[in-house]
Amino acid sequence: MKDKSLQPYIWILLSGFSFSWMVILAPLANKACPWQFVAIMRCIIPLVLTAIWAKWDGVEFVVWSSRVLWVRSIAGSCSLVGTFYALSILPVTDIYTISNIFPIWVALLSWPLLGRMPSIAVWVSIVSSVVGVAVIQGHELGTGNYAALVVVAVSLFTAVAMLGLNRLRHMDPRAVVVHFSATALVFACGTLLFPIEPPTVEFSAIHAWELLGVGVSAAIGQYFLTRAFTAGDPARVSVASLSQFVMVLALDVTILGHVPSLSKLWGIPLILGPTIWLMTRCTRSEPEPPVPIPAASLR
Repeated sequence: MKDKSLQPYIWILLSGFSFSWMVILAPLANKACPWQFVAIMRCIIPLVLTAIWAKWDGVEFVVWSSRVLWVRSIAGSCSLVGTFYALSILPVTDIYTISNIFPIWVALLSWPLLGRMPSIAVWVSIVSSVVGVAVIQGHELGTGNYAALVVVAVSLFTAVAMLGLNRLRHMDPRAVVVHFSATALVFACGTLLFPIEPPTVEFSAIHAWELLGVGVSAAIGQYFLTRAFTAGDPARVSVASLSQFVMVLALDVTILGHVPSLSKLWGIPLILGPTIWLMTRCTRSEPEPPVPIPAASLR
């Protein structure tokens, strides 16, 4: 590509497309095997594929020397576990809508980390997002199903995981992906200590292909996500990343058959509206912001 300034945006679109298929295939595979096993396969396949590719090109792996890398990997692992648990309970569109409040967490985290008091716009966005979550998952929360709160926690861990990703631009993206995948694999294996729900259908060849699809799409998505945020301006790339919500919504309706109810549709702009507003304000006012605002990755 001649115009390298466009590369991060192409990469984030490729990442969003790949991750969209990952989160669509995960619930399908979950019908025949526990969500814990789906999460483990999501970690193993990217780890093996990316490690082989990196080793072939002579990429040097990093283990203990980078504190930023460990923060990214541990927080990202918590986000991954929470996401795959939520995928076994909630509709995909609901998960992606709620998880997109992550830029608000980034703004709030900049308060203790950088001493920046959140603006009025941030506080208004928080209120709007809380109302949006209540609109989308109010009935479930009222019946004692608190899975939506897990997704809120996922968005927080995503913000922590990606906050310093732009500071890892000196590393090969494959080294970052391998470190994260290995760390996440440990966390995913730890979920086997939790109760395992029996499958609803018998495991067949199609479910094996679905598991393979989860892992391969995750590997592609993770690689391009890392490339985009280590090469491009995080705020601008984040705006482009919101296109993934449209991809997920379209696949959720056409493949999984989850048509959002009218009551839930009212909650989507209450969450995505403030997210887009904050990202746009950051992009216009801070061409090179010191605090990266990353895209949501299921990471």
